[in-house]
Amino acid sequence: MDTGMILSTGHAYTECARWHEGRLWFVDMHRHHVIAVTPDGDQEIIVEVPGRTGGIGWLPDGRLLVVQQDTRTILRLDPSGLVVHADLSSTVPSMLNDMWVDSTGRAWVGEMGFDPHEFLARPEVITALAADVVDGPLPVPSTSRVFAVEPDGTWRVAATDLVFSNGIVLDEQRQRLIVAETIGARLTVFNVADDGTLQNRQEWSLGFAPDGIALDPEGRVWVADPMHMSARQITDGTQTGRVAATQLCLDCAVGGPDGDTLYLCTSPTTEVEESLTLADSRIEATTIRVTG
Repeated sequence: MDTGMILSTGHAYTECARWHEGRLWFVDMHRHHVIAVTPDGDQEIIVEVPGRTGGIGWLPDGRLLVVQQDTRTILRLDPSGLVVHADLSSTVPSMLNDMWVDSTGRAWVGEMGFDPHEFLARPEVITALAADVVDGPLPVPSTSRVFAVEPDGTWRVAATDLVFSNGIVLDEQRQRLIVAETIGARLTVFNVADDGTLQNRQEWSLGFAPDGIALDPEGRVWVADPMHMSARQITDGTQTGRVAATQLCLDCAVGGPDGDTLYLCTSPTTEVEESLTLADSRIEATTIRVTG
């Protein structure tokens, strides 16, 4: 399977994509925008965030939640504008990252654990992550956590000892939370108990460094693989498909009118200033096979 079309371009750094109410929503992380685009390419900037922008999701009443990474807060878009929904800064020393908001309004958000730009500036790290098979996890300065944030903004630590938690998705049908550990080169899967606690931790070794992730209608996980410019389909821990991207593949989402479109967030570089100068980050789209 190969990518079929470029839906949207001219962005600095597309990330954190979600399909919601007939449109693909995503962030331009370096321009601090939340953007929505229709399958026909009609685009709208929903809100500008006052800082580096991370994961997005929605409360049951439709209000948007968005991660402000550097302040370690989750913001909520009310009719009056952005307000703080949850403030994790008192005990979270590193930037927040991606987020999934479930149907109850509980937000699952990960922290990076350390400065990724400083870590990735080491040539030996890039060499290891770009290998045909990544033998992870790599040694890191510190591990990271996932937090469960309730609809009222209260929060707790839900999972620990992750090696750079990144993409995150909840499979509500099977009640399992899936977290991509980029420097761990794996997906970690938890069962979600009725009270929201995470249990029965499983680790699926991937052999590559995952970024954003998404579920398709059949429960398969699509995993962005930046270093190899592709998204890979994972079924219960085994690779079962691959879609090529035109650039570094940072994130992915499944949606479209028929639920069979795989959207890829791609960029020519991960460097902030270069991303802003080139302004060639894209949303790519291709049709995938689903049944039912």
